[in-house]
Amino acid sequence: MKIRNLVYLAQLEEYNPKRISDWLRKNPKKNLIEIKKKLIFTHKTIMIFGLTKIISIFTNSQKAIIYSLNILNPIYSFIKLFLIFLAKIKLIIFHSKLKTIAITGSWGKTTSKEILWELLKEKYKSEKTTGNQNTLIGISIKILKLPINTEIFVCEIGAYKIGEIKKVCQLLRPQIGIITAIGPMHLERFGSIKNIKTAKLEIINSLPKSGKGFIPKELIKEKKIITHNSKNIYYFSKISEVYKQIGDIFNISTIVLEKTIKKPPIIKHRQEMMDTGIVKIIDNSYNSNPLGFKMAVDKLFEQKTKIKIIITPGMIELGNLSFKENYKAAKYASQKCTHAIIVGDTNKKALINGFKNSKKIKIFTANSQNKIDEIIQKTIIPKKTTILFENDLPDNYF
Repeated sequence: MKIRNLVYLAQLEEYNPKRISDWLRKNPKKNLIEIKKKLIFTHKTIMIFGLTKIISIFTNSQKAIIYSLNILNPIYSFIKLFLIFLAKIKLIIFHSKLKTIAITGSWGKTTSKEILWELLKEKYKSEKTTGNQNTLIGISIKILKLPINTEIFVCEIGAYKIGEIKKVCQLLRPQIGIITAIGPMHLERFGSIKNIKTAKLEIINSLPKSGKGFIPKELIKEKKIITHNSKNIYYFSKISEVYKQIGDIFNISTIVLEKTIKKPPIIKHRQEMMDTGIVKIIDNSYNSNPLGFKMAVDKLFEQKTKIKIIITPGMIELGNLSFKENYKAAKYASQKCTHAIIVGDTNKKALINGFKNSKKIKIFTANSQNKIDEIIQKTIIPKKTTILFENDLPDNYF
């Protein structure tokens, strides 16, 4: 594989040598091509590219990129630590009165963040994390850019392992912590559902004694691993209950609250509706999870069109639940769609088995955008078709 393609793989795998090595081992003859995205040239990728080029004089390029990452990652770790230190100092000196709402969960983090920010921004000088700023370094960079007069910071926190959320909370010192949901997302990385619960609950256990914690009701049985003041923990059935509680905390009017909940902000690639004039499109391609998959299929089913097409590669990083969850999702969709296009090979077997539960649905498979386009052209009826794009995997999954 060419060095550029290897650097692209490194970028997709977040510069993790182990995940890169695993991918190369599982795909020994595969050449990763930039189709869905392109290699983004940053200072980091340029350094990796250059060092890999030099080391590849003495060994093959696949080993060279691993050596390069092992050399450069400690340097970038030091730079990250310095930026985190600067963010901590800035919070102490310039943001001592800042109110921080920290949000995590297996899904629903971004939607909840956007709704809360929308709810608070008219009355308070509010800021939020954007894009992929849900890691320790991403959040630190956001803090360094926070205007001095910021009153409320709504912060989304992601994690792949135990301890990551705790580190972010040590920096942020949030007064409010929210867990939106618990499920098998990133199970492959966490190792078990128990580890997912432990990791997510770090956001609650990191709150000050007077801090308010919001937890889904299904976690009420996990009280043994919750160390936060129980008087300040609220267990909710619906996330809208959390919005109302936070509205009360910050004295938001009922009118603003109801308006925001009824008409939440549109978030790109998350059940985003479009009408091309020929077909309707539901774009839910940002990522996928069991609940989100079901909700998107329900939205597809609600459309008053004769043809209802779901295009999906399924859900990833579900560990040993991958087959089961993808099968269940496809089985559910098979009763509500007229056509299914399965993209790629990652979950093909589980999805085919699931869709086959209905004899009415027509099932297709595709490994390229050209093939998807070809199937769509043969299937759609103008003004009578809705297409759901459910998840979109990067090139390293093809």
